[in-house]
Amino acid sequence: MKTQHLVIGLAVMIMALSACREITVRTTVNNDGSFTRIVTVSGDSSEAFKKELPCPVDTSWTMTSKKDTSGKGKFLVAYTKHYRNCEELKTEIGRDTSWLRQLVHHIDITKRFGFFYSYLEYKEVYPAANPFTALPYKGHLTPEDILWLTRKHAIRSSSDSIKMKDAEDKAMTYLVESATAEVENILAGGIRKLNDPNLDAKMVGKFHGRIRTALSQWSSNDAGMFIDSLRRWTGNSTVDRLKEIQPPLFREFDRKSRFLENLMGMEDFHNEAEMPGLITITNSSALSGNRVAWDLFPMAFLLEDYSMVVESRVINVWAFVLSGLILLGLISLLAVKSLKR
Repeated sequence: MKTQHLVIGLAVMIMALSACREITVRTTVNNDGSFTRIVTVSGDSSEAFKKELPCPVDTSWTMTSKKDTSGKGKFLVAYTKHYRNCEELKTEIGRDTSWLRQLVHHIDITKRFGFFYSYLEYKEVYPAANPFTALPYKGHLTPEDILWLTRKHAIRSSSDSIKMKDAEDKAMTYLVESATAEVENILAGGIRKLNDPNLDAKMVGKFHGRIRTALSQWSSNDAGMFIDSLRRWTGNSTVDRLKEIQPPLFREFDRKSRFLENLMGMEDFHNEAEMPGLITITNSSALSGNRVAWDLFPMAFLLEDYSMVVESRVINVWAFVLSGLILLGLISLLAVKSLKR
């Protein structure tokens, strides 16, 4: 049986996975709103060809590979696909059968007409992904902690590293506390549903500390173990009736736990958007010519929505030509009238 720890050790998992390979997802937007996505992976032969990627890649993508010429013994693998519009990409994401289908995110590319100029906007949003929201995170982390957690504060010294580590520890503590509150709510809700005079929903709160400890050291694939624990702690065998409830009392909790484990083990990746024309608006701090970039990692969108936005302005050459012809026509008309006078 696979040992599963809800929170303990997840930070170590993140560091281990993020160091394996480098992943870049580049979206090149065209004037008509269509776009091409290229997913590039750099790693050794055992890692570069793995299909566990930030976006679903199937046989409809074109794959190319080559050995890195830098002499580091790595391979460069690229997957490419063209989309006529965002709806095609959304349909593809909807067909994904991996755990990533649970990681909701929205991609929109829109075009706004302004006669002389057209404006294209690329917007990709990862809504807050934390599945355990029984407690508000703002009671455990300060706005400053969030800035360190999401790397919006740059790390420039050892003291900065300490602050980021402290923010990560607070986030992990919050996850345990919030998951503990959810376990308590599930147990208490199940007892109320049974409406058995031998059970009192209020008794669950007395074991907060034990539930938290059990959750921190959880090494089971079935959260129903909390029912067994509650029976032992109370000495009341009637607690076993909670196992009779259908659907199983902890089915959704188990799903959330698996999702969190997958989320926290997700590899970091670099997201780029290349726009036509001149970039006028973006929330990216990495701007180079007509290309912007963001770094994506689990903590970036664990607790708060993470938005990537860029807008560019494209010249409508035909509008200038048409305006020039109209102006030339007016000048010619005025010239003719002047000569007649």
